[in-house]
Amino acid sequence: MPKGQVREVLAELGLMKNQQDFGSVSCVSVVLHHLLKELPIEIVSSNALQMLHLIEFSKDNSFDQHMNYRLLGFRLNERKTSVDIVIAVLDKIIQVVAQYDSLDEYLKVVDAYADLILQNQLGNLLNTILEGISQRALNKGVTEAEMPSLQSLLGKILSHFKCLEDVLCLNHFPEILDVLFGSSQDVVYLHILNLATRNERIRDPLSIQLLFEISRTLHDNIEAKNVKDDSQVAHSISHFVHMVDYGAEMEQQLAFLVDCRGAFSRFNELKETLVHSSNSLAIQALKCAKKHLSLVKACITFSEVTIPSISAQSKQFDHFLETAEVAFLVGLVSHSDGLIDSAIGCLQTLNTTDGLQTPAEVEGLVSSIRKLCGFLVMVPGTHFPNNLFSLISSHSWFEPKMKTQIFSSILLLLTSLAQKSLPYHADTQIPGNDLLFYGDSSYKQELVSLSKLVLENLLGAIQQEPSR
Repeated sequence: MPKGQVREVLAELGLMKNQQDFGSVSCVSVVLHHLLKELPIEIVSSNALQMLHLIEFSKDNSFDQHMNYRLLGFRLNERKTSVDIVIAVLDKIIQVVAQYDSLDEYLKVVDAYADLILQNQLGNLLNTILEGISQRALNKGVTEAEMPSLQSLLGKILSHFKCLEDVLCLNHFPEILDVLFGSSQDVVYLHILNLATRNERIRDPLSIQLLFEISRTLHDNIEAKNVKDDSQVAHSISHFVHMVDYGAEMEQQLAFLVDCRGAFSRFNELKETLVHSSNSLAIQALKCAKKHLSLVKACITFSEVTIPSISAQSKQFDHFLETAEVAFLVGLVSHSDGLIDSAIGCLQTLNTTDGLQTPAEVEGLVSSIRKLCGFLVMVPGTHFPNNLFSLISSHSWFEPKMKTQIFSSILLLLTSLAQKSLPYHADTQIPGNDLLFYGDSSYKQELVSLSKLVLENLLGAIQQEPSR
């Protein structure tokens, strides 16, 4: 809008005069709405109080008055306005919205001024508008049409604060959360989860309980809607579970993981987090004192029971192997043997349609199998290398390149086991094969026989490589 026209408009509205009484100045509401849209922001900002008076005295059927109050709020956010003006405008707005019975009108106006309140750290005004929302929601309930404005307002509040505890301390905030529903509830709850897990570990029991309930609601909403892409929610809930820390109360930590397994059965990523967390807890318990051996066993059993519910066989393999390593580290050899058997069993039912569509995923599986070979150097006995070789050689979907890498690792494993002293041992009382089969010629002969078979198959796989 040219400057000359701006001056004419301001003069016509009485804004060029030093008027104290605006009662005689009015404007058709719809015209005022378009003027507020088109006037340069510096004019709107410097004449904000006068604009408020114009809106107050321009009440007709051409346009809803509260929408002009709302528009003025959004315009004032376009540039930094004098703090004195902002406070004066906000004081007037609070007086205006206090007269509204409609929650919809109340929300639409206060949402427009929320950023000004937060940026100027006017906590008393923030508590005032939250109280106003709570009262109107309690009296008349909340409709679906009011959800977008409520979602927008709560989103601004959550974005402003860096600590969830500060948000929860706001008067009426928790009770306002209870009136949310639908997609707006999902958006706000997800925002709360992300805020809570942004920085430090979560240790406060009340915060943990609130976030658990929020996570359960998100999970159940996805279940009810049968949403296919649930990755964002799954990741946020998994991160929340990872960040919870009960400190020395390790039994309570494991009980929390059990509750999460029951509450969030849909998410594979969450199940993987639970296994990692349980295994980490087992190691943590082992470091504390021997009296925690029962807890260590409970953690390993928890992981062992949880892993089969993970849908991808390749992921199951990784987690069985991880848990087997933990069990072996704490001296539970029988548990470890069973978990290794389960890991190799995953390869029995695995095929290229099981999430191995990309070269990176195939390489990941090969890397995990090679990791197993490195672990088996410490594990007593020779049946695992034999079983692994038999399985890989009998499955046609293992391509020549994969077989070449895996057979090479098995051959290295066998040559390590054939040494008089193993290259490394577990830091436990579990004896290695070098002690168990010391001077046993049949053991040596078994290794030699298996090595010949592996070498023959390795050469055969190399011959099948497209580029040798």
